Amino acid sequence: MNRLKYIILFIPLLLAGAACKKQQLLTYSIKDNVYFNYTPLSSRIDTANISFAYSPVSVLDTTILIPIQVTGIPQGQDRTFIITVDPSSTEAATGHYTLPSQFIMSAGKLIDSLPVKLHRAADLQDTVKTLILNLEPNENFNTDIQSLGTIGVLSFKINVSDILLAGPYWNSVFATYFGTYSVKKLQLMNQIVGMPLNFPINGIYDLNLSADASLYAIAMSRYLKDQAAAGNTIYEDDGVTPMTMGAGYQ
Repeated sequence: MNRLKYIILFIPLLLAGAACKKQQLLTYSIKDNVYFNYTPLSSRIDTANISFAYSPVSVLDTTILIPIQVTGIPQGQDRTFIITVDPSSTEAATGHYTLPSQFIMSAGKLIDSLPVKLHRAADLQDTVKTLILNLEPNENFNTDIQSLGTIGVLSFKINVSDILLAGPYWNSVFATYFGTYSVKKLQLMNQIVGMPLNFPINGIYDLNLSADASLYAIAMSRYLKDQAAAGNTIYEDDGVTPMTMGAGYQ
């Protein structure tokens, strides 16, 4: 009888304890954070280098999509976030870029894309411009996550240019086929024989590319000779030096 009495007395105590514990449960109340999460080739970076130099002259702009990620759980409505242009940017003129009128994390998403439209301005042919974007806190998001690993995630830099460079392989590989490098020569080869503008920057790593280089050099050499025979010698930019291909293709 005494044992039954103790059990009856103990049950209310258990229920009371459970009620107390239930009242002490904490809920998730931290504001979500927003950060850049640009991971091309599965490697996070905070800088993108964009060049118009290897695009046809008809290309006047390009759009880069920068992934924006937030913590927490997806929400049922669009949420705005804030991006400002860093004062240290050299890309201050709006003629170089266009940003969206609003920055939105779409409903139901934890990651979205920020489209940045870059314009092919004339001054990009002789200088590299830099646009730096900064995430700022607002009523929807904090910016407490400053880095992931060694990469900062609250600022993103875009370097943009239109400078056509020889690349690391011209003197060591392509001079044999194409002779001395010049921007005029590379652009003319693109227009006349269809050689991609970015062909020289990747080097030659198989026999097919070697054969392609030979064909481009032969075709361009023939064009230069035909023009010279017709009294229209093609000169380099100095107006004095006749344009030629490599020693084996003249």
